[in-house]
Amino acid sequence: MPRPKVLIDVYYLYVAQTGIRTYMVTLCEEILKNRNSGFDYVISPDFQKVKQNQFFRGKTAKWKNIFFQLLYFFRKQVALPLLSYYHEADLVFSPDIMSPLWAQGKKISVLHDTFFWDNPDHYQGLWLKYYLYFLQKGLRKNGEIITITQFSKMRLQELSEFKSIPISVVYPASGLSAMESPRNQKPIASSRYFLHVGVLEKRKNLGMLLIAFDKLIRQQGYEDIRLVLVGQRGPRETLDDYDHLTSLVASLELEDKVIFTGYVAQEKLANYFQNALGYVFPSANEGFGLPVLEAFSFGLPVIISRQGALMEVAGEAALVLEKNESEALFQSMKLLVDDPELRKYLGEKGRIRLKEFSTEKFFLSLEQAFNEILNG
Repeated sequence: MPRPKVLIDVYYLYVAQTGIRTYMVTLCEEILKNRNSGFDYVISPDFQKVKQNQFFRGKTAKWKNIFFQLLYFFRKQVALPLLSYYHEADLVFSPDIMSPLWAQGKKISVLHDTFFWDNPDHYQGLWLKYYLYFLQKGLRKNGEIITITQFSKMRLQELSEFKSIPISVVYPASGLSAMESPRNQKPIASSRYFLHVGVLEKRKNLGMLLIAFDKLIRQQGYEDIRLVLVGQRGPRETLDDYDHLTSLVASLELEDKVIFTGYVAQEKLANYFQNALGYVFPSANEGFGLPVLEAFSFGLPVIISRQGALMEVAGEAALVLEKNESEALFQSMKLLVDDPELRKYLGEKGRIRLKEFSTEKFFLSLEQAFNEILNG
């Protein structure tokens, strides 16, 4: 009996960053490792070529962005449906949200979060309307949704567009391992420091972090502590928080205490994780929170905001703010500095929690969801 055929669309990998990129790369690598699984996978276009292609990555010209969007919609609405018939697909899997309007087999979209609906003002109006139209139409006929946390599922079910569409939850893999990087490097920073890694977007709530950090280092005995913010500017002007953050640093006279690194390559990033005092993630809106798991992989104690997805991912392995306010964050940061036993305890809990997000678990859960969708 032939195995069910799953067509995986990785075209968005040309531009994907952060969580979606990790999701797609991890999935494809697991497929290549598990050739004898219960499904016959077709990855299109060629995964290795797309992963290495740099044409649409980095700080790109406006014409490149427009060109990619045109290619992307053509791919989704014309090329992918034709490929589904050519390959006689039973499932057409889109890890990048958008499904085609028509295709052979059932269509599955991975909706990582509800940012499009939560913050529509952060996106170009006409583009967003066009994008959501095709998303909703594509799923309405023979479509299902996979999301990455119970929190995201709850938020999606509150949206009228998806009330009649089945939604499954499959936790993604962290795709991380602290053991992959050398551990005998000299620390990049010479003093104690807290760390945050991520694109400098407004939803990350880094202004609150700066205010809490400022209060911390005004205390006697804490003056040597630094704050390291690793990450690029936001991808769009409406999302970007860099100018506000640098202005706040200047007004608080923290120029020699706060380090903006910009983009950091993976090996150097590991050094920042290995030598940090703790990881702080005060984000106001997350669909998952991959940096929490990244910090866990290095045994770092973690502080998170009281936000549904972050709390679900971290479990009991992180300090959760009583309120999403700078005073509560200051108290939590001070507690970590003062209590080395707590830091060690949280680091150990984090490593245990990380096992729930292994690549093997992710792949098995995803295949179980595929079986349930096909047989549902």
